[in-house]
Amino acid sequence: MTTTAVSLSPLIASLESYIHPALPVSTMLSSDAAAPALHLISSPMLSKLRNLGPARVKDMRGLGHSKQILSHLPITTNAATCTKFNDALYASIQLKPEKLAALAMLPANGKDAARELRRCVTKMKFVGGVVSIGPGTSLHEGFDELWDMAEKYRVPIAVRNLWPTEGELSSYQVDLTSTAVAPLATHMHTSHNHSPLPLLYLYLSSVFDRHPNLRLVFSHPGLLPSLLPRLETILANIPEADLPKRPYLDVWQHNIYLTTVDVLDISTMRTLLEQIPIDRVLYASNYPLEERGKEMMEELKDSGFLTSEEWDRVAWKNAEFLFWSNNAARKKEV
Repeated sequence: MTTTAVSLSPLIASLESYIHPALPVSTMLSSDAAAPALHLISSPMLSKLRNLGPARVKDMRGLGHSKQILSHLPITTNAATCTKFNDALYASIQLKPEKLAALAMLPANGKDAARELRRCVTKMKFVGGVVSIGPGTSLHEGFDELWDMAEKYRVPIAVRNLWPTEGELSSYQVDLTSTAVAPLATHMHTSHNHSPLPLLYLYLSSVFDRHPNLRLVFSHPGLLPSLLPRLETILANIPEADLPKRPYLDVWQHNIYLTTVDVLDISTMRTLLEQIPIDRVLYASNYPLEERGKEMMEELKDSGFLTSEEWDRVAWKNAEFLFWSNNAARKKEV
């Protein structure tokens, strides 16, 4: 086991979750239908989510992670709470800066999000930000200030699906037991409920014409890679006068990054790698909600599907370039 971990190092894991210790997590269903269904999280899992110390580092060794890029479990909250949580995350990662990096938790208001991203990137050296999306979420109205800020400081913005709400649980429950509902709601919801519409809305509203250097990471790509031919067909039916200047495929290849979180087997991995340039794929394990990924990377390495250089890109080089290559430029602009 030790030999395998060493042979795979370094894996930079780009989508690893935590929960702020002060966030109230009940063990019972909330009466607030809009509240995230955090009661589905088991006590052992909750402990791992809250831990950013030695226990997490020990698990990282077992998973072959040389570094984790942390983001808060997606919830909807205000600017003041985001600031509080980001400050606490910064204090925690200072204890292990060589092992942990952070994405800033951003509010749903574009102006507030831009202000918080600037603060976290310049003062605390966060490597990007996270916006959360769910049913009815719009990222193209009022978010130009955030996209401006992300371009200015040359940091990516990750897009994560909101945790299911208490009100959404009814669509999972039917006549199922609670032991069946929990994995369906927590894994199917984020991994396979992700719609391509937010990306299409961003594209069709010409966001990438206005922000050609904006880089978005879709943390749970789900079926997005396999839908590429379908999306191109849909766009072909829209009059050219109503389309952005940049072709969709150009945006897909230059502005979008996808993680490997939803990859469960080698065939799914191949589909992902065949539908987007190799330098746009980021390894992620979804720790601690899932503690896998190393075995998949081992199988990918042994398959011969990628060259050694290409494997290194997926494992760690792409993340290193995306999150840290522009550090010098950021310092000059602060």
